[in-house]
Amino acid sequence: MSLTRRRLLEALRLSPALPLLPSLLASTARAQAQAHPKFYVHFCTEHGGVWARNMYPQASPQQATQPYAGWAMRQQPLALSVTGGQASLSPVLSAPSNVFTPRLASKMNVVQGLDWPLYLGHHSGGHLGNIAQNAGRNEPMGDGTNVGRHPRISIDQVMGWSPDFYPDLSGVRERVMVMGREVSFHHANPAARSGAIQPLSGNRNTHTWYDRLFPPGTMTGGPAPRPPPVERQQEQYRRLLASDRRLSSDDRQRLEQHVQRLDELRRRLAINPTAACTQPARPTRSNDDLYGSPYVGDYDVRPDKQVDSARLLNDLIVAAFSCRLSRVAVLRNTETFSNFAGDWHQSVAHRAEQASPATDGQSPLEPQRILVEANQRFFSGVFLDLAAKLDAIPDGQGGTLLDHSLLVWTQECGNLTHNTFSVPVVTLGGASGYFRTGQYVDYRNRALVPYTEGRVEFENPGLLMHQWLGMTLRAMGVPRSQWAESDHSGYGYRYANVNWSRITTAQAYPTSSWTVAGDDLPWLRGS
Repeated sequence: MSLTRRRLLEALRLSPALPLLPSLLASTARAQAQAHPKFYVHFCTEHGGVWARNMYPQASPQQATQPYAGWAMRQQPLALSVTGGQASLSPVLSAPSNVFTPRLASKMNVVQGLDWPLYLGHHSGGHLGNIAQNAGRNEPMGDGTNVGRHPRISIDQVMGWSPDFYPDLSGVRERVMVMGREVSFHHANPAARSGAIQPLSGNRNTHTWYDRLFPPGTMTGGPAPRPPPVERQQEQYRRLLASDRRLSSDDRQRLEQHVQRLDELRRRLAINPTAACTQPARPTRSNDDLYGSPYVGDYDVRPDKQVDSARLLNDLIVAAFSCRLSRVAVLRNTETFSNFAGDWHQSVAHRAEQASPATDGQSPLEPQRILVEANQRFFSGVFLDLAAKLDAIPDGQGGTLLDHSLLVWTQECGNLTHNTFSVPVVTLGGASGYFRTGQYVDYRNRALVPYTEGRVEFENPGLLMHQWLGMTLRAMGVPRSQWAESDHSGYGYRYANVNWSRITTAQAYPTSSWTVAGDDLPWLRGS
């Protein structure tokens, strides 16, 4: 009988006469961690415009520097300060100390200095790598139009359709839980990666999500629900594809796309949850009850209701991940998380740089204070809520579900509204050790002059968002061969233009920036 690693470890445990072999134990622990599935959640919030001093931790005497890509990078450990029961890294990154604990802070990263190197304006696709989806894509000229011609599928869909991320789909009902409109993008035929790249329909109703994850009649560990009558339709369509030569190439492509969607529907509905999955009870209320449908309530000016709605979605994500029914969720949060009742876009977001109170014609406004309070509510009430819930679920290996997850929060813009320089990236979880956590890192090139003069906030160029997205995919186990670009080693369409500023594009984003785009970012790589 061969002596397997498991038998040897059991023998070591039972026999005190034998010495322990740390290297074998360590390699086994690593193998177990690597074998555990990974999970990805991306929260996207609107606008941005939060000043750097309000978003990021203050520079610390412990700050370290290292040269990289031609300039100095900065890093320091995260250190919570607690005052009056409030734990804080910055005005935005604050929460009650019983929620924002040192344990959670140790599993967190705060990243400054990741850029989309162009004037992108308002967009919905940049969060996940498709900068073609931007407000200026239909204008006669400009950066938005130029990149609008080069769409990419979003990284959540790269994961969802990767055989490396999902080597076994037998228990997966939802490849990606899309909980927001115009945030996730794929080809019309995802399986063949053919057809136009288009937004995937998202849904935020918690009852709808419960019924998709736990269809009526599904018993834990029992027989799968009866498949819907799609098989006959599929067979008819396949015969049509195989025999009817009258079909035009466009109609054939449309029919192939439809058959693929039926294939995916049939696969999802045939899933039988494992016996280890504990099916939660169907919620007595949905988050639509908070909103009112049709809209008749005060949801838009009730941040408490907006937080409650998001937390109900968090509960569904936790249930799906615990049962391995899905491992990816993306959420575009269009709520303001504020009680401001005016025109948020014009009166708050577009006035974010104003240092003194302004007026909307009716009442005094302090746009920056309103933005800080709104983003702090989201961080404390929604982002940390999901992290804490995942961190409460043991993984059976001495860690938690959060340890095998990567939770990401990005805003639409950086510290100035419309501009996508230094887009804040806040993470929780280490993706099974791929990420080193507990850090604030700053990749800005502060040796260069800022982009513009005479502003309350300064903007310095940094490293490329393409590099972060590529690292994220590798962290989730998706090899570059499944998403490679032809002209750089990061993820997303290559385009840079800041020639309208005081520095040129070549100065802001030299060749060295693109050369390192395939690297893991400094300090962030774990074991």
